[in-house]
Amino acid sequence: MNFQQQAQQWQTLFRQKQQGSVLSRVLLWLMAGLMLVFAMGILLFVLMLSWLLIPLFLYKRRQLKKRMQQAFSQQQWQSSTETGSAGRVIEGEVIDRKD
Repeated sequence: MNFQQQAQQWQTLFRQKQQGSVLSRVLLWLMAGLMLVFAMGILLFVLMLSWLLIPLFLYKRRQLKKRMQQAFSQQQWQSSTETGSAGRVIEGEVIDRKD
């Protein structure tokens, strides 16, 4: 079977499929349109939800970071007072030796 015969078979099959009633075509287009509108509504809802939740998540992240910094600074202060080296600076120089 060559390409022309295959193309003719596809054309006849397509013509047979197009002979459906006008009512079924209209119903099909309406269903497709409703599905598209429904999908757009879901997309818009998810977009609005993300716009509302992103600032909330950022606020919580900032609060957590602030608490962790406070805990770290308090831990540093406690460790420095325990060792008695608060405010002490150790100076030195780095010597690079090549073997």
